[in-house]
Amino acid sequence: MVSDSPMKRSLTVLLAIPLLLGSALAQTAAPTLTPPASATLTQSEMDQKIQDAVQKEVAKVKEQLRDEVRAEIQGAQSAAEFLGEQEGKKKLHFLELNGYFRFRWDLFNNLNGGMAADPMGWYLWGGNTQISPDLPGGTQTGGNMRLRVDPTFNVSEQVRVKAEIDLLDNVVLGSTPAGRDYNLYSFTSSSQVSPVGGYNWFTGAVQVKRAWGEVQTPVGLLSFGRMPASWGAGIYYNAGEGIDQDFGDNVDRIQFSVPLGQFLGGLAVTPYYEWAGSGITYSSTFNTVGIGQPVNWTQDDDAGAIGIMVARTDTPDQERRKLEKGGTSLSYGLLFNYKSQRFGLPALSFNSSKVPVSPGGVVPVAVGAPVVLVNRDASAGTLDLFVRWVGKRFEIQAEGIGIYGSIGNVGWDPTAVAIPATIRQGAGMVRGEGKIGDGGRFHVGGEFGIASGDRAPGFGNFPGRCNLSPLPAAPVRCGEVALPGSIDGNQVGGGYTTLNNYRFNPAFQVDLILWRRILGTVTDAWYVKPTFKWDVLDGLSVGAQVVYSQAIFVESTPSQVNKPLGLELDLGVKYQSDDGFVFFLDYGLLKMLSGFDMTTTVGTVTATSSPSGVAQNIHAGLGIVF
Repeated sequence: MVSDSPMKRSLTVLLAIPLLLGSALAQTAAPTLTPPASATLTQSEMDQKIQDAVQKEVAKVKEQLRDEVRAEIQGAQSAAEFLGEQEGKKKLHFLELNGYFRFRWDLFNNLNGGMAADPMGWYLWGGNTQISPDLPGGTQTGGNMRLRVDPTFNVSEQVRVKAEIDLLDNVVLGSTPAGRDYNLYSFTSSSQVSPVGGYNWFTGAVQVKRAWGEVQTPVGLLSFGRMPASWGAGIYYNAGEGIDQDFGDNVDRIQFSVPLGQFLGGLAVTPYYEWAGSGITYSSTFNTVGIGQPVNWTQDDDAGAIGIMVARTDTPDQERRKLEKGGTSLSYGLLFNYKSQRFGLPALSFNSSKVPVSPGGVVPVAVGAPVVLVNRDASAGTLDLFVRWVGKRFEIQAEGIGIYGSIGNVGWDPTAVAIPATIRQGAGMVRGEGKIGDGGRFHVGGEFGIASGDRAPGFGNFPGRCNLSPLPAAPVRCGEVALPGSIDGNQVGGGYTTLNNYRFNPAFQVDLILWRRILGTVTDAWYVKPTFKWDVLDGLSVGAQVVYSQAIFVESTPSQVNKPLGLELDLGVKYQSDDGFVFFLDYGLLKMLSGFDMTTTVGTVTATSSPSGVAQNIHAGLGIVF
């Protein structure tokens, strides 16, 4: 049986209105009113009573009609929603795009401090003696760009795929002019071409940094793929999401996050497994790269980590709501993982012209020789704790980490005697800030950070740095421990059996010049910096900070006798509009201290030199966030 349509039923109700009104009038006119015995009603009084009775009946009929019409309209709307677009819930957009475009420009002045190359042939700034034997110095300028796209593919409300793709990633402006076949001289070029890795630029025009999937189950969130890793303040895991970042952690991981808010006050437990390294791989079909599925040659040389994160954190919206109500937001967490590797790659993993060394000397590598793995026997446990407490007028944040482990053999020769080393690393940072003045526009704070070190020469941020100043007729030597007085290099081997220098994540930015540009990141040192920021207008702020840095062990410095490293002043202004436009301008001024004094020997003459002048950096950027 087919029911009447909503329109037909509504028309029937409207046509019935005159009939109902007529019926009502008939019902009210029929009775004969008998006046009370105590009084006789006049004709006008009787007419008024009849009129009142009629109006009462009409009002009752009108209310009944309203109910009928309201029911008809609601029924029609429900039918349209169900049979039409089914708008019972918010419409899901399949593709969401986020990201930014940035343009940056830098001026570097005297970042080398007028210093000669260290004993391994490396300058503080500007490369090494293989690039140019001339002392780097003076002023350097240049610009670069990046377009970052973070797409999200919403398969459903519970299933999504995410990615991070960089286009023209840090390509230096003017670095890829039209080729020589078309322009013999670069100054005649009138066009730029797309970067091609290994041809006209270091990498290709498109860099896929991350791709991972997320599935929201009734129990928790399942994530798998190459994904960002972030934790606490960022001295261990740091995703590097800021518009002025050059680094960021991407991990190959599968994890499952289970919220326990109803039981333990907002805690979430996230166990995970991480593929740190798979070792040697080969193609499974016709031994052709790009065809078929590549295969991990053996699990013996794999490095992996199993871990768990337990954290209680507020989202930005939750934090904002708490602060608007006059409350505070408290976040904290614990991370633990265990990483191990049984075997490692031998000298084959190095370029044949830069071979590692063993206690017996240079390791020969025969072309086409079978791969014999080194018994690495490495394992370490990591424990990281963080806490963040935020109020309307203050913020306190701290993170501490410890790593305990060992490496059974740090050498590269499978036939040589094993060289063991222990790992005892620790680091921490604490940051505080208070808001003063009308509306809390003035931010006054400070930060302290420290990272463990050891007595091996060099800081250890670049342990793979090769010795570029070998004896006459000797090959370039890589993998050996850094020479005394070197800026950086390997920290184990040659009598040094501890790998104790913890390295802050390079995406954790401390300053503008010393740690960010020259040394790479904080290790084997401590720093302290007072900070100030003034929110001039909504979106516009100016800031200043002073950073004092000092080494923990004098043996790690180029001077070998002094610990002070530098005193730096950084000034900055930043503006970000509501529609995504970003502008920033920073100026850094660094005075390198006695820890960078360098002793050099030429023939029989030994001389000690100190850094001259001050290092300066003007750093500017324009961006659009979407």
